[in-house]
Amino acid sequence: MNFKSCIMFFCFILVFAISGCGEKTKESRIDNELIMERIKAATFNAAPAGSSMVKVQKKMIEPQQKIILKENEILVSDFESWPNNLAGEMGVYGALEPDWDNIVAVPYSWVYEPITMGYDPSNVYSGKSSFRLVNGLGAKEDFVWGSFSMDLGPTIDLTVVPKKVESLDVEGYRYLTFWAKGAKGGEKMEFLVRDFHALNYNPQVKYKLPDLTVEWQKIVIPLEEISGKVDLAQLDNIGIAFGKDVGNTKGEVAYIDNFIFTNNP
Repeated sequence: MNFKSCIMFFCFILVFAISGCGEKTKESRIDNELIMERIKAATFNAAPAGSSMVKVQKKMIEPQQKIILKENEILVSDFESWPNNLAGEMGVYGALEPDWDNIVAVPYSWVYEPITMGYDPSNVYSGKSSFRLVNGLGAKEDFVWGSFSMDLGPTIDLTVVPKKVESLDVEGYRYLTFWAKGAKGGEKMEFLVRDFHALNYNPQVKYKLPDLTVEWQKIVIPLEEISGKVDLAQLDNIGIAFGKDVGNTKGEVAYIDNFIFTNNP
C-alpha cells in the first residue's frame, strides 16, 4: 500500500469513527431529553407566594369521567387549570384560609389534585382535580366565617374596591349547577353571589344549599330565585360559605367540582 493509499485509508477510518461518535452523541442527547421529559412529568410545583411547601406529583391519575357540555352552557370551573375556565381568580378566605407552613399535618383548603398529600380520586367528580374546603384548620382557625370564591372573568381594575372583573351575562340561563360531597356527610354550605354594582366584597345574596352526603350529589341553584337581588347580566363573583356561621364545626371537609351555568338542571 503506497503512502497515498495509507492516507486515504486513515481518513476513511477517521470519518467512520467521528460519524459513530456523532450518532452516539445524538442518541445520548435523545436519552437525556427523554429523561428530562420524565422529570417534568413528575412536576415539582411551588405553593403560592410566601409558602415553603413543595409538592411532588408521583403519578398521573386517569380522569374519572369527562364533562360533556350541552349547547350554550358555560363552564365556570372544572379546577383542571388556573385561573378558572373564565380566566377568573379563585381563593379561600376567613376560616378556610390555609396555613401554608403546616399543610403536611392537616388537610387544607385548595385545589385538590394528584400532587395533594393523601390524594384519593374518589374525591374528584371528573378529571383529575376538584376543590377541597376545610373549615378552621388553617391560618385563621378562630374565624367564625369562611368562604371560597371565584371571579367570573379576568381582573380589569385593581385600583378600586371591590376590584373590577369582566362581568358575566347569565340572563339567558336558568340554573347554576355544581357537584359536591362531604367527607362525613351533613356538612353545610351556602351559595354566595356578587354583581358589578356591589359596594364591597360582601355577598349581595346568600342562598341556602342542601346538606352534603358522602356521595357526589348535583347541586342545582335556580337563578330565578336570585334574580332581582343581583344583576344577572353583570355577575362578577360566585362562592360558597363553609364556616361555623353556616353550621360547620372545626375540621369539616367538603369537595366541590364542575360549576356550570345551564338551562338543563
